[in-house]
Amino acid sequence: MASVQDTFGRSRVSYGREECVALPPAPGTEIDSGRKDDEDALCKIKFDDPNVIFCPALHSTNPGTDIYELPTGVSRASFEQKECAKETKRNANFLAKFKQSTSCSYTPAILAYGKVADALKIHVDVPAVVYRTMEQATHKGVEKMAGVYAHGLIKQTWAGLVSKIAASSPKVIKDGLLYGAMVDHKGGIDHHPTLNQRGPDSNPAAPFLASSTWAMATKGSEIRSQIPPSLKTLGQMMAVRDVGEMAIIDHILAQQDRFGNVAKKEKIFWLEQTAAGQKLHSVKATKANKPIDGTNQTTMQYLNANHIPYVQFPVMVLADNDCGLRQNSNVVQKNNMVQHLRHISSSVYKHVQSFAKTNPGDLLEYFQNQTLMTSDEAKGVIARLQEVASILKKNCDNGTLLFDSKPDIFLGMKPIPPKNCE
Repeated sequence: MASVQDTFGRSRVSYGREECVALPPAPGTEIDSGRKDDEDALCKIKFDDPNVIFCPALHSTNPGTDIYELPTGVSRASFEQKECAKETKRNANFLAKFKQSTSCSYTPAILAYGKVADALKIHVDVPAVVYRTMEQATHKGVEKMAGVYAHGLIKQTWAGLVSKIAASSPKVIKDGLLYGAMVDHKGGIDHHPTLNQRGPDSNPAAPFLASSTWAMATKGSEIRSQIPPSLKTLGQMMAVRDVGEMAIIDHILAQQDRFGNVAKKEKIFWLEQTAAGQKLHSVKATKANKPIDGTNQTTMQYLNANHIPYVQFPVMVLADNDCGLRQNSNVVQKNNMVQHLRHISSSVYKHVQSFAKTNPGDLLEYFQNQTLMTSDEAKGVIARLQEVASILKKNCDNGTLLFDSKPDIFLGMKPIPPKNCE
């Protein structure tokens, strides 16, 4: 294994002929240390590691390779026969998913999401992703299992991917290797219980737009006046924040297939008194029973021992971003969701405006060279970024946009910041 920094600023790890590439941040954007750590962890996954095993994605409409840690004491043959045959709830540690450009799945869209999320500083979690290649011989075993275990639409889309590979389509094959995006899959990600709604093909967003959460996101009165502020109601407020940020990034990246693919992770929140006042803390529910760094005490033990009230609720995760860059079927744009948005955090507003002012030539070069977009796709992203910035500024200028989408404002720990529409 060899790791280098190439001339494009990418962190590139080689495994024989295969490689893993972590993309640099978008122009004018700072490196997100948490994302970098997650990307580095992804690039440490070796496809020929005896403790790594693959299954075909079966609980989906798009084919992909699910990557697991082989459980101790379980043979590869047994795992492939028993666990890979399951659509969901496979008994193993899910490490990552490897996806290609096939069906509506598109590698450049997956690669772009995390970098644009960082540039906009949105609060909604977008899992880390890296560019990855795989020997075709390695993938053959996954294809064979898909041929046996897949049914219905996913069987058809798997057949489509296999056909593309056999034809050496440049959409999926480069220099004789299968290429695509490898996406982080930490524990606890599942469909959101209330926001994961999909309507008919004529307008998949229809039930979502009729939800109480979206109604609050588009209502002109302060969130604190719509939701009685308390730690117990914090989840409702954060859902309002999250749907607005989802609309912004999905509009820019022309997402076709978000509705019905809204994910969540469970988090625990609590308030603690400090010398400077109250401070809001959070931890993923999957980590709450693990020791706090540098101690032998878990988060739950700490909260219970100190009689600190806490709440647990789902927060949005934009985990399924493969059907983006669909310029003619941008569901968020067609429904004018950003135009109707009335609540945003001042930091997201500021970063949208700043990113939209980035030199278009620099953005064009970045999206083409780093995320593999075509020139037309990259130009479309830049145009929609500028469109979103313009819509938000117009609504800020006319007084219909409120900068109150932050937990500390909702809980009364900070005031709404002075309006600054620049």
